[in-house]
Amino acid sequence: MAMRFTHGYDALFKVGTMFGGLVLVSAGAQLLSPIADPIERTLKSHDWGGLWSLITLAYGIGGYIGAIVLLGETVLPHWGPTYLYARFTLGTPINADEAGRLEFLFGGLGGRWYPLTSIRTIDPDYRREALFRFANKVAELYGLHRPFVMPEDRMNQSERSGPTAKPSSHDADAERDQVVPDNRIKVCLELLGLRQMPPTFDPIRQAYRRKIREFHPDKFVGERPEVLRAAEEVSKRLNAAYEFLERRFAEANA
Repeated sequence: MAMRFTHGYDALFKVGTMFGGLVLVSAGAQLLSPIADPIERTLKSHDWGGLWSLITLAYGIGGYIGAIVLLGETVLPHWGPTYLYARFTLGTPINADEAGRLEFLFGGLGGRWYPLTSIRTIDPDYRREALFRFANKVAELYGLHRPFVMPEDRMNQSERSGPTAKPSSHDADAERDQVVPDNRIKVCLELLGLRQMPPTFDPIRQAYRRKIREFHPDKFVGERPEVLRAAEEVSKRLNAAYEFLERRFAEANA
């Protein structure tokens, strides 16, 4: 059966793991030879050579599997190809935990994978977010858990949970009316890349124009349809966030 791989780093890791496993098994055999040689002679002297062959076969198979597992947990971790691909091919810095959550994108879907090379065409400030959003979209399509929490997810969770006060009290209604808009303002600002409401509307407009340009679906022509749909969804969220902030800013300064 032919070895399957998706990208160059994946192939490098698989070949490295196979070769490394052989090296470890060979090294282990050399270390065990002072013990193994007398056992081999004793068994063969009693015409139990077949048993020795079984022991040798068991060591070869078990040792090789153990060596691969050891390499996968140490010097050649399973998330390594994803980390290298994102860091050097996509130009997007990620950490080990994020690489583990992104692994399904680059070979964990039965050989199907998402090159996402269009990410290199957008501003480096937005590449991590784009990569995480695309991962969420693909995970949804395959019925997987969304690996990353986005600002709007926190907003939806806040709206579902509501205030801690009793729902029947007027104070709780007033608190909810205040908390939800405040949370929405925070989320909308975060979507545009802002931390707080600026004194003028110009920074909001500039942040919106800069980001909507980078997430426009035209940037991702040639990618799989689900990637284009994810870009369209981001563009819609950015438009909605901008319109909401525009209304709130106008109301606050009326």
